[in-house]
Amino acid sequence: MKRYRLSVCKGMDCKGNGSDAVFAAAKEELARHGAAPRCEAYRGGCYGFCHMGPNVVIREDTGRKRDPLSGEDYQLMGWPGEVYYSRMTPEKMRRVVAEHIAQDQPVREFFGDPDEQE
Repeated sequence: MKRYRLSVCKGMDCKGNGSDAVFAAAKEELARHGAAPRCEAYRGGCYGFCHMGPNVVIREDTGRKRDPLSGEDYQLMGWPGEVYYSRMTPEKMRRVVAEHIAQDQPVREFFGDPDEQE
């Protein structure tokens, strides 16, 4: 069974667009599905895609040791199993937890494109 690390941006623009509610929905849904033991949820820094927020990054936990100086808490790393979701809402977050975390099925229709321009 896969383990995950879910990060909800806490940057100013994402917070202004509702990331606190997105994070709360993630925590609630993880508990509801009994998935909290296999998914660490935390607040990450700004990923730089403010115009597309609230932003959420989910990475598969590979067991690699976390480097406290790594940029992973505020940038996309391009690692296998890394998924970037943009324009998240509490409703979208509930679906992502139910499908991506609980069933190992990423929700492709919510994938963000960092190269997208508004």
